[in-house]
Amino acid sequence: MRGRFRWKRVGAPVSERSATADTGEPAERGDQSTISSIHIPSVHRYKRGIGRHREELEEFLRDFSKFFFGVIPVLLMAGACSTAAGPSKTVTTLAPRAWPSALRIVLGGRHAPTNDTFEVFTCAVPLTTTDPIYGRLTLRLALTPAQLVIKLNDTVTPYFEALSHGRYHPRFTAGSTLSMKDDETHDHCVERAVDKSAPDASGVMVIATAEHLSTEAGGWGRPGTTCAAEFCPAARTRRALYVGASDFHVDWGPVPAVDLTEHEMGHTLGLPHSGDPSSSNQHDSALDLMSNSASPRDVDRARRNGPDTLAINRVALGWLSARDLVVASRDGGTFTLSPSTGARGLRLLVLPLASDSFLTVEYLTADGFNDFLPSPGLAVHKVDQPALACGDCAGSQRVQTTLGGAAPHLQLLSKQGSSWALNGWKVTVGKLGATVQVEVRPSDG
Repeated sequence: MRGRFRWKRVGAPVSERSATADTGEPAERGDQSTISSIHIPSVHRYKRGIGRHREELEEFLRDFSKFFFGVIPVLLMAGACSTAAGPSKTVTTLAPRAWPSALRIVLGGRHAPTNDTFEVFTCAVPLTTTDPIYGRLTLRLALTPAQLVIKLNDTVTPYFEALSHGRYHPRFTAGSTLSMKDDETHDHCVERAVDKSAPDASGVMVIATAEHLSTEAGGWGRPGTTCAAEFCPAARTRRALYVGASDFHVDWGPVPAVDLTEHEMGHTLGLPHSGDPSSSNQHDSALDLMSNSASPRDVDRARRNGPDTLAINRVALGWLSARDLVVASRDGGTFTLSPSTGARGLRLLVLPLASDSFLTVEYLTADGFNDFLPSPGLAVHKVDQPALACGDCAGSQRVQTTLGGAAPHLQLLSKQGSSWALNGWKVTVGKLGATVQVEVRPSDG
């Protein structure tokens, strides 16, 4: 395992330049971060004034805090859900301490930074290269870092700012053009770029001047090693992404096809793939940037950005918190969900399976970056997150399988009253609108 995610391009290397599939080679990250747990801060200890009843008072306040912050929100949530559901009285949710450990691992992982600087380098590939990724293709593009950063800041930056609702601001700065020797591979260019990166660069992006063969990966991304400080330079963490020249070809017009870049940036943030890991094209879902990032362009050839991303990825990046999700008990119930791509409301329903796995139910609407979807509806994914002792490697080891329907999974659960029986749960969709009602019950399916 080479510690990277790779994106595999299919089709003719010159005439077909859209990213369509991924090899699924996982990335590795450094030491296991401590899983954050939900806790009540200790009561402040006054030096004077409490007297001999101090301990009794503190014990009372601690018990009250546990009740107020632990039980009351659960009861309020259950009451709200029962109200939305009408006569149902069986809606119960799990308190955070009873959540699957897999979910707590995702919640407690390393979140995306607020500001993220990528230094951009170009790799000049010689015509006589022996790197098999380029084959005998002779096209070489006149790409410069100064030109590329303008396009990237105009396209990729606003995409992620919209995706994160203003919580993530990547920017691109110009590095230099690096030469590649005949007997070197593109990896040498990347490592050279990382070594040359500026002290304020949190990541490195390398773009080759040559296209890749259709049988080879179109790019890859890696999150690098864990850093305990709030900021560590790329030269220390080795955080990087690499793409070939195809997506910056002049045939795309004034705006390059940046969905592949956005996908690989997701890997630098620690996100895994989603889709069907058991199929030959295991990243064939149209519902996630971290699967088929070209899915909007499959519907509209003028599209250049990727689709939106899944709610579980938002949780992992810190863009969706524990307050924005609910975990159903085994009795199930009826819940009202807001769109998972929105900025507010209950946006994720979690159905426990085991300590290391759970189902996610989210409401996807056909708007924004997902306006290519034929209709709004529910999407369901199975998330397997093992407990590991390898630092911030949780994302690279997480498996996110798209359930319900066939690839590319565009047909969501959208007809009122229709159901999917999945992994012991029955999920039934209600009336769709600004929100949607979802009924979940135990099932033998």
